[in-house]
Amino acid sequence: MRKSGNAKLVAAAMAAAMMLTACGGGGASSETTTAAPAAGGESTTAAPAAGGEGTTAAPAADAGSGNIGRTDIVFAMQGDIVALDPAQQQDTTSSIILKHVYSTLMDTDNDGNLVGDLAESYEINEDGTAFTYKLREDAVFADGTPVTAQDVKFTYDRAKDMPKTKSNTSKIQEVVVDNDHQVTIKLVEPYAPFATIVTSSNLSILSEAAVTAAGDAYGDVDNILGSGPFVVKEWVPNDHYVIERNENYWDEMPVTTSITCRVIPEGSARTIALEAGEVDLVWNVDPTDCANVEANPDVLLLSQPSSSIEYLGMNVTKEVFADQRVRQAINYALDKQAFVDTIIEGRGTIANSYINSAIPGWTDEVEAYPYDPEKAKELLAEAGYPDGFSCKIYVNGDVRTRSAQMIQAQLAEVGITVDISTYEWGALLDSLNAGEHEMFILGWSNSSFDADSSTYQLFHSTNHGATGNRAFMTDEKVDQLISDAAQETDNAKRMELYKELQFYLHDFSPWCPLYYRDDNVGVRADLKGFELHKGANHYLGNLYYEN
Repeated sequence: MRKSGNAKLVAAAMAAAMMLTACGGGGASSETTTAAPAAGGESTTAAPAAGGEGTTAAPAADAGSGNIGRTDIVFAMQGDIVALDPAQQQDTTSSIILKHVYSTLMDTDNDGNLVGDLAESYEINEDGTAFTYKLREDAVFADGTPVTAQDVKFTYDRAKDMPKTKSNTSKIQEVVVDNDHQVTIKLVEPYAPFATIVTSSNLSILSEAAVTAAGDAYGDVDNILGSGPFVVKEWVPNDHYVIERNENYWDEMPVTTSITCRVIPEGSARTIALEAGEVDLVWNVDPTDCANVEANPDVLLLSQPSSSIEYLGMNVTKEVFADQRVRQAINYALDKQAFVDTIIEGRGTIANSYINSAIPGWTDEVEAYPYDPEKAKELLAEAGYPDGFSCKIYVNGDVRTRSAQMIQAQLAEVGITVDISTYEWGALLDSLNAGEHEMFILGWSNSSFDADSSTYQLFHSTNHGATGNRAFMTDEKVDQLISDAAQETDNAKRMELYKELQFYLHDFSPWCPLYYRDDNVGVRADLKGFELHKGANHYLGNLYYEN
């Protein structure tokens, strides 16, 4: 994201040390997970834009040339943020603002490499149960107070008691303050993914003094304090928010002076706003609008394979969906290629598994369920539903509403009647967290590029509801495979465990994986300084126009 060249060099050395000591290391509105190495090793080169060659950035210029003009930037998102308190959220939309306002111990650069943020270096002990972080001594919060090891301890201790962060902190035994600028995080067992978990936006480092003073009001616009490059100035829920440059920022000062996010739920309206110059950037261009952006010389479409998966989830605690045959029948009843061709207009691929194809540990040996309505009817009859049944599906947004309508039509062919309930993003998550649903459509973006982040939160029995397991599944073998893989220090053996897990989930079928989509960002053609982040954690602090 915003790291200097020196930070990258330090991070490369740290990554090498980690490999030696730990051996195995580490949309539409969607959920997110921890951030670390990125889109699996794939190139971030964008799809060709408007007849030109692919690019990963808006046209660049020398920001130090004195030719900088407008630096107040407006961008559009589909949904609004959920919370300004990092520990109260676990979604991609919220993480965008948090990554600009707060800092984490570690971060990832645009190529997905693990780099230092508040930590300038770290060490792992021999058995992989303790991570010691040396903090930068010049790091300060936006009010000028130093960031200390005690703030790190406070943040992680607090996160252990929060529903949306407990999966990231469940392996922590104790956080020890070694001195003002060194902290050691002790784990209950070896846990390879922890190296990347600390990059998660919901583990952003808080000021103990600020949180204590604010009490329950922490997270209000007037009661937040981060150490990132921007500060929050305004938030009007479901309309817009504004962040401005933090003049006390301790790292490379942003070029951009202010960033306004407009919440525009309709995809076509976001594209129209971009083409009209009302916004400078659209974070998530709907696939149905991509061709229009490519054809317009005033704007550019920047695309790359994402690290996310789009899926239809089923609540296995509900009577009908408790039967594995019903869940498998739904997988057979849906034509996944039709979703790729129609919903995302070919800008992605069929999801064959529960892990994105860009994530190390994904296997192509698992085959997506073929489209076979007759097999679906056979399984429904075996399960006691020869005439089908009725159920509800919960969704949000234009794209997922269209997907729900396609699901509704295809399941009707096998006798299943589907009622579609559409929600605002935050309300949808609240309903899913409470377990009210039968079926739902969500995406999961793994910007850590560790397979644990595509499995533990989503399928382990300890993570029902807000933590990520919205299928509410409980299965001893799944739990054991996830745990074994996380503790395995031999990387080859670890990948084999994830392969076994994918085959097992494929048979268990708590989801119907739909597709792996592309990330599509639209920008004004003369906007400078934008670069795609491989894990879609794009940094907006270097955007500007020339005079």
